[in-house]
Amino acid sequence: MLNQQWLTTFIKLVEIGHFTHTAEQLFMTQPGVSQHIKKLEQQVGVDLLIRIGKSFELTEAGIILHQRALVWQQQQQQVLSQLAVDDEHIGECRIACSGSMALLLYPHLIDYQLPYNQLQVYLEAAPNKRIIDSVMANTIDVGIITQSINMDELVVTPSAAQSLCLVLPQSYPHHSVTFEQLMALGMVSHPDAMHYWSQIACQYFSEKQALALQVPIRSYVNQLNQILVPVAKGLAFAVLPQFAVDHFTQAQDIRIASFANEHGDNVVVAEPLFIIYKQHRPLARRYGPIIDKIKQLV
Repeated sequence: MLNQQWLTTFIKLVEIGHFTHTAEQLFMTQPGVSQHIKKLEQQVGVDLLIRIGKSFELTEAGIILHQRALVWQQQQQQVLSQLAVDDEHIGECRIACSGSMALLLYPHLIDYQLPYNQLQVYLEAAPNKRIIDSVMANTIDVGIITQSINMDELVVTPSAAQSLCLVLPQSYPHHSVTFEQLMALGMVSHPDAMHYWSQIACQYFSEKQALALQVPIRSYVNQLNQILVPVAKGLAFAVLPQFAVDHFTQAQDIRIASFANEHGDNVVVAEPLFIIYKQHRPLARRYGPIIDKIKQLV
């Protein structure tokens, strides 16, 4: 790294073109200016200028260094200016959530971004653990997870809830499906399938049945937009958040199973959502409107 003080003296000397006048501008002595230039030349290993009394001419190396030094100086000024600005419409917003949540949020976040040329929204779809790890590693600033966690390093704020659906083929003959019928049908598995199934089973079926989590797996896919394809073809059932079901293009080929309690009221399984970020890493102002938008949508 070049010595910044010597480099600053060199830039000012080239700008003014005179050792004594440069010393006056920098509140230095003329020998002090000469000493800075000499040390800079020793650092780069070549002569930067040819001295003519108290004036000079730049060497080819001096011309190149001066051009590069002006660019570096401008870049430093830009960085310092950016550090001083905390505008809600400038900078990167790095967010992570589940794939189904991304289906809901991403189009709206893009619409929000459109009027602001200096705002960039990065949205990553990931399971809970990876979201937490990414926030802890500072690769993501804000995460949306579906489990409450107790970590001193994180701020965990309850946000809303997402409905979970047990999705059946439209052609499935049973109007009121039982646990045994589901086991016979089998499930389309995906990265979050067992997590969702455990909540569905605990809510809709007996405790003994709910503990029977070894559901027959008929197919597996980790692409969200493909999970309901086997269901639409009559192969199996699936468990997904409402957001994902609403975005499936073959809605006419699937149906959401409904379950009633002893009073005949429909029972809905809702999974809580939590917004997380680092405790000791304050969020930039640009995250305020983004988080408000997310809360409105979910």
